[in-house]
Amino acid sequence: MDSIKGLVVCPQPRAADAGAEVLRRGGNAFDAALATAFCQMVQDPFMCGLGGMGTLQFLDARSGRHGMIDFHARAGAKVTPEMWAGESQGRSEISGYALFEDFRAELGYRAIMTPGTVAGLARFHETLCSQDWSELLAPAIRMAREGVVVTPFYQEFLARTPQPGLPSGLRRVSTTPACAALYLDAQGALHKVGDTLRQPEMADSMERLARHGAADFYHGETAGRIAEDFARNGAFVTAADLAGYEVREVQPVIGSYRGYGIAANPPPGSGAVLIEMLNILEQFDFAGVQPGSARHLDLVARAMAAAHEDRENWLADPDFVDVPVEEMISKTRAADWAARIRGGWLPGGRIAAPPSCTTHVSAWDAAGNCVSLTHTLGTGAGVVTPGLGFNWNNAMKLFDMRPGRPNSMAPGKARTTGMVPTIVTKDGAPWMIVGAPGGSVIISAVLTTIVNAVDFGMGAVEAVSFPRIHCEGGPVFCEARVQGDVVQALRELGHEVRHSPLSYDPGMSRAHAILLRDGKPAGGADPRGGGGVAVAW
Repeated sequence: MDSIKGLVVCPQPRAADAGAEVLRRGGNAFDAALATAFCQMVQDPFMCGLGGMGTLQFLDARSGRHGMIDFHARAGAKVTPEMWAGESQGRSEISGYALFEDFRAELGYRAIMTPGTVAGLARFHETLCSQDWSELLAPAIRMAREGVVVTPFYQEFLARTPQPGLPSGLRRVSTTPACAALYLDAQGALHKVGDTLRQPEMADSMERLARHGAADFYHGETAGRIAEDFARNGAFVTAADLAGYEVREVQPVIGSYRGYGIAANPPPGSGAVLIEMLNILEQFDFAGVQPGSARHLDLVARAMAAAHEDRENWLADPDFVDVPVEEMISKTRAADWAARIRGGWLPGGRIAAPPSCTTHVSAWDAAGNCVSLTHTLGTGAGVVTPGLGFNWNNAMKLFDMRPGRPNSMAPGKARTTGMVPTIVTKDGAPWMIVGAPGGSVIISAVLTTIVNAVDFGMGAVEAVSFPRIHCEGGPVFCEARVQGDVVQALRELGHEVRHSPLSYDPGMSRAHAILLRDGKPAGGADPRGGGGVAVAW
């Protein structure tokens, strides 16, 4: 068998195929990840897109350079800190999103923040990629023009019964006429699984990007069309916001877990939260503990909840708030939490378990280059600028509407995110590349994937597929495959448990990992809604 040139793992199999083809043509992992990311926008236009945001971690094998490229969305210049104070109906118990009777933070132009995806991927290209920008966008342009097949996950995301206080998928798609024209069929209904979705105007927008680069999106013809549409419809984002958008190149937050190195993203991302969870679990010996047992899941749930308590109190945009990262990731903080857990501390008070949204790609090549890239629209504002063919983010919904809080809104500020693209090392060499979509449940999915591989020796497929739980400080959410006697044992330990009827619950997030155990690459694509591993020989 020919040696493996590289792997691409993501929720959309056809997008992964495009990345693998780039590797076959001699591209590196960074080229493959960029091509895959643009194809994901076509395949899953409510999970990610040109109007979105994200963050990525890279390891350049040749130079040894290791860093992050953050392209978070930022609040528009017309936002004021107190503009919605007292007007919201609070936050959803389930999703944690701000609730308004008119869905203002969820749908429409007021939900949109200054997008970073195009700028972030352009910086990624100029920094690390080896192939031409236009060549790497070509597969996505072709997909958009020729059409893609509607997948079960795409259809289910829009057709599912909405959580209390949130709009239905049909309501989301019908927010603007241009959105409805694109995402509803000729009868005005949501597309069905197997339908072909063609997006020619998105192809046109991507072709302009391919010809003129990211500058067109922020300063050129496309920027002008965006700014005019936003001004006409009361958006908070201005032409100056687009022109002034800046990508951040930052260092990962570094921790360790049982001798493995953990590198994840800094605030406003949740890398410090992930490392804190792992630090707490490191205080407990898993030798002899059976995976999926009450002992295992009890400790994981408490560690999740403890770190989420600190996340709620401390995590914010570091450009605006002093975030105590070193304290969050310290072994001392973990030891304090472990002592409280041994003393009987239990989660309580918070519930949030947001719907699964966002997307991710993990890529590796035989030279040792690694990238973990997570990008998103939130859940999509239901706004399509006429003629541009893509959906806009609704990032405003995850601000704290109460002034004076760490995550309160302000012009130019990024809100917190559960995105946590991660690279795990062993003896200084890459061992796992992992990330996930799914709101704050991302952190749980990445945590459990790492624990499954490190503590229980699972391979890539089993590590991402194993029955999963999630806890943010209230109930422990468990998939149906968590055994009934284990659920009963958790309840006897004092936990409130929500036992899902779904064996593979897409609301549990979808981890996508490449495991390099003993230097041999293996990909694991989460089966909770799509998923593909594409190998380049």
